Amino acid sequence: MLKYCFILTLIGFWAQAQVQQLDEVVLRAQRINSPIQPLSATLVSDSLQLLLQQDIGERLHTVPSLFVSSQQNFTQDTRISIRGFGARAAFGIRGIKILLDGIPVTTPDGQTQLDHIPLSQLGDIEVLRGLSGGLYGNASGGVILLKSTPVNTQKNIAVSIADFDSRSVVATLSKAYEKNHFRAIVEHKNQEGFRAWSAYENTLVSLSNTLFINSENHLSLDYSFFNSPFAQDSGGLTQLEVEQNRRQARQANIDYMAGEKVKQHYFSARFKNNNWASYLFYVNRHLDARLPFAYGGQIDLMRHYFGVGTYRNGAKNQWKWQYGLEGASQRDLRKRFENKLGTKGAQTLHQNEHFHSVSSYGIVEKEVSDWHIRGALRADLHQISLADFLGAQADKKTLSALSPSIAVHRELSNFFNGYVRWGTGFETPSLNELSANPSGETGFNSALSAQKSEEIEVGLRYSEKTLTLGVTLFNTTTKNEIIPYEVETFPSQTFYANLGNTKRKGVEIDGMWHAAPRTKITMVFSHGNYETETKRLLPNVPKNQFNSEVKRLFKRGGLAVNIRYVGKRFAENGNTIVVPSFWTTDISIQHYWGKIRATVGATNLSNTLYFDNLRINAFGGRYFEPAAKRQVYFRMMVSL
Repeated sequence: MLKYCFILTLIGFWAQAQVQQLDEVVLRAQRINSPIQPLSATLVSDSLQLLLQQDIGERLHTVPSLFVSSQQNFTQDTRISIRGFGARAAFGIRGIKILLDGIPVTTPDGQTQLDHIPLSQLGDIEVLRGLSGGLYGNASGGVILLKSTPVNTQKNIAVSIADFDSRSVVATLSKAYEKNHFRAIVEHKNQEGFRAWSAYENTLVSLSNTLFINSENHLSLDYSFFNSPFAQDSGGLTQLEVEQNRRQARQANIDYMAGEKVKQHYFSARFKNNNWASYLFYVNRHLDARLPFAYGGQIDLMRHYFGVGTYRNGAKNQWKWQYGLEGASQRDLRKRFENKLGTKGAQTLHQNEHFHSVSSYGIVEKEVSDWHIRGALRADLHQISLADFLGAQADKKTLSALSPSIAVHRELSNFFNGYVRWGTGFETPSLNELSANPSGETGFNSALSAQKSEEIEVGLRYSEKTLTLGVTLFNTTTKNEIIPYEVETFPSQTFYANLGNTKRKGVEIDGMWHAAPRTKITMVFSHGNYETETKRLLPNVPKNQFNSEVKRLFKRGGLAVNIRYVGKRFAENGNTIVVPSFWTTDISIQHYWGKIRATVGATNLSNTLYFDNLRINAFGGRYFEPAAKRQVYFRMMVSL
């Protein structure tokens, strides 16, 4: 029924389309400018900042086959999956490559945390759905390209309050001179949370400066400091505990004072010289975490990672190309201690882990009449090593991958275009996954292998002055799928194993209608079947998703309404625990007077009971993290 309603709505859009020029869209995530855009979806920036501004997932619900969870657990961080890639993440984001202004945010081993990026800085966000190993290498089952808003001269301060004792203050100072653009952002956020033992507090300072040497050369420098003195983890509940009290925390999480504190320094530099561009970055992240079990339940992780890259664009006649080199290195000094009900006990692990990567790639595209043909090839070499200071063990692995892809695009008429794309991808286990050894011994889990994927995709798009419609079909095969699990011997600790082969196939439909000069309606629907070789579905990946967003701009403000449907999913490999489907609605409205802008909104307006996150294959049935009920928020921004 849902599919029929969606199709009828789109037909209605088509019939009522008015003459109005659509905004020109320039997509960068595929590295070179091209009409071949088989995977990209550009999300219009939240320029009025209508959303709650709590996490990046708020902006991504209108991307087909993209699923966001764990938006309210600030220890586990927001989790994002695209076509099932990334669903296994125990914390943060896995299997998806994320870049900020062209610089990788994802670590060399494929993990991503986004807490050091101020949401007020972000403009457009591009998403590449599907395998992009030929473009971005390891852990690119999807790509998210974050773009900073242009620097304009302004000074403002925004204060937000919301239910569950949520508060934030954001101050921005930026200057746009002729030869120099500078921006400084300071954020402070804290919240008690919907559930017990889910409070957090953090402070973020972000500085950026761009020096324009001449019309073709510029140098950009960025620095950020993130400090989170505490973020509590309320843990997963059983179904019975959820029925008793959705707002309670797991008692063991309280007893062991589960949570984390984080400090991170980030520095990057970008240099653009005509057709050449280069970057470098360095990150130092210190994590202290307490997990809800005794042996090895306290983690002290000091992470250093850095990277460099350079590429060149070119074009001649009907040819376009880009080639580049990238290198990255990651060093994790990992220590574990006994967790004696929140107090640090004896040391149980002390090891140095390294992940080094070097890559080269090339992309070439040829235009022949109404045809565009593109090929990409990337070679990646990874060296992983471990030095164990307690068990006197050492381990070393070398992994390599060659990732080709090819796409063919055809203009079928003034309104229709189609494409076929074939691509490959791979994903190495992260250092965290390798160091989680179910044998209880120190050293890497030698049984864990990299997963490799192959995908074919076909798409058709209709575009006219007020309406765009797109249909995409995909079929992906993955070998050695990596999946998380828990064991009775070490309850609450996540381990990883290769599940076997997985088949992903589905259809994605998206439509955007400019109903009036100031009104835009977006609708997306995705249906996928993510099946393992045992004929079971991947856990925590919904088969059906639907989203409809209406945005209306007024002379002095705007209105946004978002309706979201997530179909049923499973909590474990056996598919015996069914997680019900749900609908949610978010709404926000804004008005401004002179230099004052006020926003009022509500998430989960209908008080739907659903789950914010699932702990996949959790021992003892502790799968469920209940989502918050209705959260009303108010934000006041004053320009100084």
